[in-house]
Amino acid sequence: MAARRSLYMTAGIAALAGSALIPVAPLALRDRLPDPLATHWDGSGVPDGHSSFTAWTLMCAVTWLVFCASAVAVGLSGWGRRKVRGFTGATLGAGAGLTAGMIATTVRANLDRPSYREAGELGGGPVALVLLGAVVIALVGWMLGATGPDRPDAPPPGEEPRLRTRLGRGQRPVWVGYVRSRWVFLLGGALAVAGVLGALLALVLPEPLTPGMPLAGPLLALAVAGLAGLTLSSARVTVDGRGLAVAFGPIGRPVRRIPLETVSSAWVEERRPVEVGGWGYRLSGKGTTVMLRKGECLVVQHGPGDARFAVSVDDAERGAALLNALRE
Repeated sequence: MAARRSLYMTAGIAALAGSALIPVAPLALRDRLPDPLATHWDGSGVPDGHSSFTAWTLMCAVTWLVFCASAVAVGLSGWGRRKVRGFTGATLGAGAGLTAGMIATTVRANLDRPSYREAGELGGGPVALVLLGAVVIALVGWMLGATGPDRPDAPPPGEEPRLRTRLGRGQRPVWVGYVRSRWVFLLGGALAVAGVLGALLALVLPEPLTPGMPLAGPLLALAVAGLAGLTLSSARVTVDGRGLAVAFGPIGRPVRRIPLETVSSAWVEERRPVEVGGWGYRLSGKGTTVMLRKGECLVVQHGPGDARFAVSVDDAERGAALLNALRE
């Protein structure tokens, strides 16, 4: 909880400071700027869109606040880890660079112009400089954020779940847990059916539905997305003498296995999709997470690099306790 307070304080200070600084330069040059301002340029650099001074200033502030919110989302994936703090700092740095660049290029193009129609052209040079500046500031943000030691979020060994009874020789205990996401199943099924039906229609119809536009690519993508949704709609989690196995989808394929001899610890965590980057099979500062529903997750630390694998499943504590008993 203290780590999250530190994250919220960092993002909050950045949001307030940035929002206060954004209107400083535009207001100082307000008398030398037209209203409305040129705020959009076509591919050749000629202004083709405009916005009022107030609306443009608010848009800059909203852009910055979106980056601040994105930084919080990144930080929630594991603020105690240096890599996550570095990505959070890089997100804030990139947002600061892009917002400042947007303000600078817009003010420069509109300065001392009688109307937005006579605003200066915005070619590739200034845009490239803005992007380069954003990358540089993002790198600075990474270096500032990725300081201090890692603070692993694994519980102390004494807090690892334990079986109440000791395993005897010759016993072969097994724990099986299930997790399902009905809305992912329905969405995946709908996409798969739409892709298959679309392919059949494309074969039956004498003329394409959209002349000049091939349907094979979009229909294939639709079917693949549907199959991926069906695969990640459910999982069967098994703990036995071989280790941990997570079988995906209605047919139990593919299977992710973690051998027992590589497991160094197992415990239970409460996780939410926002902390790991969303739903499904996610990679984040917390490691790999199979997130099919928020809440209780079985977390396993394994391998020579202490990688972490988590899966959201009911009765995760019993599965972790058996895994710890088997590895001992």
